[in-house]
Amino acid sequence: MIGNCSNGGLALKIGRNLLLTDIKHYSGTWIQNDTTEETKLLDGVFWFMNQAENMIVYSDQTRGNKLCSIDLGTHISQVLVDQPAYGIIVHGDWIYYLNESDNAIYRCTLNGKDKSRIADDRVESFLIDQERIYYTTQQGIRSCSLTGRDRELVSEDTAVHMLLIGNKLAYANRKNRYLLTLLNLHTGTTEQDQDISPNSLNSDGRYLYCANRSNEMTIYRIDPETGHKIRICGESADYLHIVEDRIYFCSRREWYRMSLSGGQAVKIDFPER
Repeated sequence: MIGNCSNGGLALKIGRNLLLTDIKHYSGTWIQNDTTEETKLLDGVFWFMNQAENMIVYSDQTRGNKLCSIDLGTHISQVLVDQPAYGIIVHGDWIYYLNESDNAIYRCTLNGKDKSRIADDRVESFLIDQERIYYTTQQGIRSCSLTGRDRELVSEDTAVHMLLIGNKLAYANRKNRYLLTLLNLHTGTTEQDQDISPNSLNSDGRYLYCANRSNEMTIYRIDPETGHKIRICGESADYLHIVEDRIYFCSRREWYRMSLSGGQAVKIDFPER
């Protein structure tokens, strides 16, 4: 669940309702009730979904990737910021996002007001931990405050699929064959796994999960403390999302789900459009 937004933010659970974006036909976004099994197709291809109060904040591919919101009760949507946005993170009363035009980090309030630029660098991805933003650039991993001040160079590594687990940044190291790298933020030391080149990196707070480039994009679970790893699914996967005690992922643009402990993946079927 920690890395859902960095993996596209295509799956989101709100109460008994699961939302999954159709990235096979791009017909819209499915919302399914666990209790009644009622399924409805919402207008808009939602990326980077975040819940904020009584609404969902997202980037809508059908509207030129503009930053939008949709009311959970009425399903009425609106454009919050008339700019293409990705990598969206709701943190407190603010929405943080990357502008596709200049790749800088911006933020605005939940109603789309008071927009400001936080980091001028060309940013590839970012995450927020309490009062700090960690972001990746071609010159290395940097950090700053929530308002863009107190900027620091964290590492000269160029990171892909970055997330924070405990006091460690986990990422694929572009400078070293995209190997899984764990950077201890307290000591500055790094560890690398020679067998894991992660894609769609995610975490449940204890373990790391990824599609391993080094083994046909099959799904692995890694213990960041011991280094122990195991392949838990032999399907070629992408867009790994963790929702409660399940992994949701795409294989050949179809959605599947399975237990966090692994096993047989189940294909998710939706009604005919």
